[in-house]
Amino acid sequence: MIDVPRRLRRAILLNDLTLVKRIVRNNPNYLRNPDFEDRSNTSLHLAAKHGFIQIAEFLIEAGHESESISRNNDWETPLMLAAVECKEEMGVMFAKRFPECIPWQNKDGLDALMLASKAGTGTLHLIPTLLNTCPSLINNRDIDGNNALHHASAAGELKALRMLLQYGANPLAQNAYSWTPVHYSATLAAEAYFKSLIVEFEKKKAEGQREKRERERQRNAGVRLVTNEEAMAGMVGDRQRARDDAAIAGLPAPGMDWSPVERRRAMTPTEGRNAGWFADGGRARASSGD
Repeated sequence: MIDVPRRLRRAILLNDLTLVKRIVRNNPNYLRNPDFEDRSNTSLHLAAKHGFIQIAEFLIEAGHESESISRNNDWETPLMLAAVECKEEMGVMFAKRFPECIPWQNKDGLDALMLASKAGTGTLHLIPTLLNTCPSLINNRDIDGNNALHHASAAGELKALRMLLQYGANPLAQNAYSWTPVHYSATLAAEAYFKSLIVEFEKKKAEGQREKRERERQRNAGVRLVTNEEAMAGMVGDRQRARDDAAIAGLPAPGMDWSPVERRRAMTPTEGRNAGWFADGGRARASSGD
């Protein structure tokens, strides 16, 4: 005869909802059923880990979390296990039912957002749910000072990187060892993509700040006619903004004395390639015949 705790865990692993209901109703004291050989994971931890959402919902309705939210020996909640295992639907259900546990951290200081960011593709709908419910989560740090962006970068999860930046994650945040998320890029290609994202979002931020200042100026000044002098000043301002944007992107500033047909040094993609270039690093003018 198999004992009740083992039969219940086996029924959960088989995703047999009918059997789980029968065992729990006949043995209500074994509802939580912590497995001391598996970090004290409860019945709900087990269902969350494997994504058995119907069993998880039954356990919750039966009172599994009525006294307190389950945590194992590593201080992990069922929500954290769902994030680790990329069980997106399960994670969203837990986040909506128990929003108070979203910012909780495990023994290593990782919260559900950091774990979801590491998991990446399978949790791209869970990340917005976590951040919309608990916006301050974006600034959480683990015991080493890493935020969710550090973990997404180290895991090479590029979609998670973009999403975190959209929600306001700081790409220049340093951890306890003074490393930024860019330093943890999994590959050179990921690093280049990450840097391009930073440039893109910094440009959008700068443009948003300019528009905000302009709205404030117009609101304070009221509606008035624009003179020729002001129009010229606006053109100068537009030129300056264009130069600012170019500088952020690492491009030559508009209006500078530079032309792609003039002799110049090779840029990075052609560095070290001598074809078509003079010994001093220059190149012949276009249509010069040289």
